[in-house]
Amino acid sequence: MPRGASYGTERIDRIDESTGLLVRQITSFPTISLHLHYETPTFTPDGRRMIVVSMRLPHRGAPWDLFTCQSDGRDIVQLSDDEPQGMSCACLSTDGQYAFYMHGGTAHRTRLDDAEDVEIGHVDGAGQHGYYRGSRSFDGRWYISMVRTKEGNVALVRWDLRTGEHTIALEANGFNHPKANPGGPEFQVAVKRRQPDGSEKVEHLCLNIGTLEPVTLRFNRGKYETAHNCWLGRSGKYHATLKPPGHGVILMTPDGEAPELVAEGPYFWHSGSSYDGSWVVADTNWPDEGLWLINVETKKRERLCFTGTSAGHPQPTHNHANMDENGAMAVFTSDRTGITQVYVVYVPDQMRERLSKRD
Repeated sequence: MPRGASYGTERIDRIDESTGLLVRQITSFPTISLHLHYETPTFTPDGRRMIVVSMRLPHRGAPWDLFTCQSDGRDIVQLSDDEPQGMSCACLSTDGQYAFYMHGGTAHRTRLDDAEDVEIGHVDGAGQHGYYRGSRSFDGRWYISMVRTKEGNVALVRWDLRTGEHTIALEANGFNHPKANPGGPEFQVAVKRRQPDGSEKVEHLCLNIGTLEPVTLRFNRGKYETAHNCWLGRSGKYHATLKPPGHGVILMTPDGEAPELVAEGPYFWHSGSSYDGSWVVADTNWPDEGLWLINVETKKRERLCFTGTSAGHPQPTHNHANMDENGAMAVFTSDRTGITQVYVVYVPDQMRERLSKRD
């Protein structure tokens, strides 16, 4: 279906047996659907809408399409067009009014409320790179995407959203975990380069998103070894889960003192956060003890639900949860039905008040 096509709703509700909370399956079409990972905002700042991606066909390497819907699962609308290669590098604008994404070498900006589309610009000779997530700068000026070059490499492209001009920031064999600081000018990415002996070397870089100059960003991990890490909303801090035998979530400040342990107990695997940096949501594994909500200030935590994901090697079998502006909703993916779909668990005000209260 073309851009602007409406699909109504696919939602399926259930009550989590362990917590009594409402868990809503947002997508249920029989192909893989994903939200935008723990590093990339899924909800608009006002919490009214969200964006998700869905595979067009049920086979490996199938193209992705981009959709928006209300946060309660109603009003699913297609935002990307039916280009044969699908779309890539999706993200929300900082004000939540638009989605940015790529069709091949062409960058698009599409309104969420009416699917009105504008072409931002085009990279001559570039093709599709099928990475479904993109990034945007904290000030709304820049959009970061990826394209495939004529030589077969991957280029990291920075788009000026005021002028439509683009700059090739980096070119390599591939990139992983591109993420912009929601509260500052830093942009981080893992760069993969093929070595003369055929091996692959991964280098973690941090750039100023405005100047594209390298930035030195140091986080003191102290005695801890971390697994997955991410910006704590707009706070300028980092949160990270610990590698086994560690069991916990820590906070780190750039060039700061020793990290702060904010949760321990189960083995927390991935963690996301609310935009305001007040809340962390973390999944668990080995064993699965559910999805947990953590108050950063009080360090109190409660289980939100059991997600039923298989947590296998393929990335779509991981929860990768993140949150809205103030911790009222958590979005995650699960393959509990046999096909990965997008879910939202709604956090009652009473739970947030309970976890925010100091004893």
